[in-house]
Amino acid sequence: MPALVRGSHMCQGALSMAANLECPKCGSELDVTGRGPGAIIRCACGNLSAVPKRSYWASPRGVALALGVFLLCPCVGILAAIAIPNYNKLPVRSKQQECKANLRGLYAAQRNHNAEHGTFEPRIVNAGFIPERGNRYAYFTGTGPLVTRDAEGDAVPADAGGIGVDRSRDASRRAITLADLPAWVSRQVGVFGTCPDCYVTMGCAGNIDIDDTVDVWLISTKPLKDEYGEAVPPGTPTNVVNDVDG
Repeated sequence: MPALVRGSHMCQGALSMAANLECPKCGSELDVTGRGPGAIIRCACGNLSAVPKRSYWASPRGVALALGVFLLCPCVGILAAIAIPNYNKLPVRSKQQECKANLRGLYAAQRNHNAEHGTFEPRIVNAGFIPERGNRYAYFTGTGPLVTRDAEGDAVPADAGGIGVDRSRDASRRAITLADLPAWVSRQVGVFGTCPDCYVTMGCAGNIDIDDTVDVWLISTKPLKDEYGEAVPPGTPTNVVNDVDG
């Protein structure tokens, strides 16, 4: 019992201190029980004191806000760790659009050529589609010589099997040939089989970031497999060597 009594007195003392205010002039304790923040109290010495306002962070709303910020910070860090790398890849992914658009153009040209002549064409000039200047990717329709674009106005020979990277505007761009592709990729490029049961597979390759890996895409008039071994229907560009996520 004595211990309980002492504990009770200690709690009452703490409450009493919490409910009192010291006069800054004479040091006397002023009872602020029942008075709200900002209320004026006159001390016996004549000094006027105001009940201090409660700190915002000590209020229930402040505590809830602080707790929310504390819990939110790790989530923000996790989201940033996910979002920043993906954001940095956006400029590189935009360069891939050039390759996919031109491969679709080559595919459409080959389909038209086949409808008219009953065969596919490994020579890019005869295929009826030439990628515009400024290309960051090299394009391959067969194993013939690759046309370089190291200067403005370079001619395209009739037997050309592809178009090289346009380096006339930016000499720092890496020149790429069919030999720079993995062997299992390069041997798929060209016209195969006896028409009408023939097919053509075309490709593009470019070094679109700061490493040495070449980004490679294929498109074909027959089903292909992507980098994960999944089937890809004819006429769909597929990324077989990924230079963005690798």
